[in-house]
Amino acid sequence: MKLNLESKYKTDLLMWAGILVVSVVFIGIFMVFTTTSPLELIKKILSAILIMFLPGYVIVKLYLDEFKLTENAALDKFILSFALSIIPVQSLAFLVNYFAIHSLELDQEIRIGLENWVPLIIVLLVIAVAVGLKFFHGRLAALWQRLSAWSSQKLGESGPMILLILTTFLTLAVLFGLVRLILFVVIKASGFQPY
Repeated sequence: MKLNLESKYKTDLLMWAGILVVSVVFIGIFMVFTTTSPLELIKKILSAILIMFLPGYVIVKLYLDEFKLTENAALDKFILSFALSIIPVQSLAFLVNYFAIHSLELDQEIRIGLENWVPLIIVLLVIAVAVGLKFFHGRLAALWQRLSAWSSQKLGESGPMILLILTTFLTLAVLFGLVRLILFVVIKASGFQPY
């Protein structure tokens, strides 16, 4: 079977091939200079790809597939995927850790036990939100237009700005609820008793 590299998936194939080559090189280097088993190295590399690359890749494929930064489209997708993974995943992980320490006052032993679950749940959450927003984009845009027109009619010129401020606070409240939900799910799944 001959692979047609002129297909629309050429840049994706090149990007994934580059990631595979770099991963194999890292495994080879670490096998030579450390005593870590190859299976453990593969597990760490796959988890790094899952956390630091996959959510951004989904976002890029859904929203920015044709976006170009340089002449190398595979490198563009890699850079965007990496950046768009790090920003939401690390931000949510920071918030979860912050609330685990300051809001729930979890012991360090419990927080260390939860560290294996939190990134996976955050990655799944980021991917689900990206897919959900893409799926409901038309409905959300229509709803926003109706709300904006209604706020302009009822509140005058400042209506859309007030709507934007209220939406921002509502988004922050939902984010706070999601962070608490992530902590609750992780604590229940791991069997820890925080109190």
